[in-house]
Amino acid sequence: GEIGLMTNAAGGVAPGMTGGISSGAGGGTGGAGTPTGNESVSLGTATQTHEVRMPMLLSTFKPATGCTNASDFIVRCFVARLRSGITVVKHGRSRWCKSRLRVLHVHSDGRSLSWKPALGEPSSGKRPPKLDLTTCREVRHAWSPDPDNPMFTGTPILRQKCEAANAHKSFALIFPKRTVDITAVTADQCKVLMEGFSALCFRLHVAQKVAGGGDGKG
Repeated sequence: GEIGLMTNAAGGVAPGMTGGISSGAGGGTGGAGTPTGNESVSLGTATQTHEVRMPMLLSTFKPATGCTNASDFIVRCFVARLRSGITVVKHGRSRWCKSRLRVLHVHSDGRSLSWKPALGEPSSGKRPPKLDLTTCREVRHAWSPDPDNPMFTGTPILRQKCEAANAHKSFALIFPKRTVDITAVTADQCKVLMEGFSALCFRLHVAQKVAGGGDGKG
């Protein structure tokens, strides 16, 4: 059923790694409140192995449901894949814009997300976008609630462009002034992408918070 798919699509760790999680290393999604400054600073040393699972609690970023692993291992593997390019279906923001195959990639700074037409796809001629992942506010599965429209799930673009049969493998990156709406090639790829973006954005937000010395709000 759909509930089973949702649980699978938004599950905890990368394929093949479920056996390596230590139940006492971070307390999963339970636990008290937002991390203090000291806890944030300690994340740098506490997440160097793939055996650390932590509650991703930040005022500035919300990971995808069920994504609680932001270890160096997860982030490094995901960034390596993004640098080589990951092909997905990206839904255009314009009503008249078709959903097309795009290759997602991250720039050498490890935080600027961009995409280009996949092989065989027409080029738009427009300058390729460059989005700063430190400004990403949420990774949201197509079945997760839309806080701006409590009666609905996903985003307005996913509701308009994504076919119901593909919702289980679709998600969006939520930025302050736009969303990036994606349908993965498979449910497994969707899981990897949601876990990867959740971990990467979380770590970027933590690094920014530690460097700034503030509470990360604003």
